[in-house]
Amino acid sequence: MDAETIAEMNTLVEVVKYGVIVVAAVPVLFIYPFIQKYFVKGVMIGAVKG
Repeated sequence: MDAETIAEMNTLVEVVKYGVIVVAAVPVLFIYPFIQKYFVKGVMIGAVKG
């Protein structure tokens, strides 16, 4: 393998890595607004005033 092929493979590895990160984050970003009220409710229940 020559240097150019190795550089292309490294670029492909980086692109796949970032693609996996985006694919993993998108469902959380879409679901969070719908369940946000439950997080706020849980924080308020757990809050201690004193």
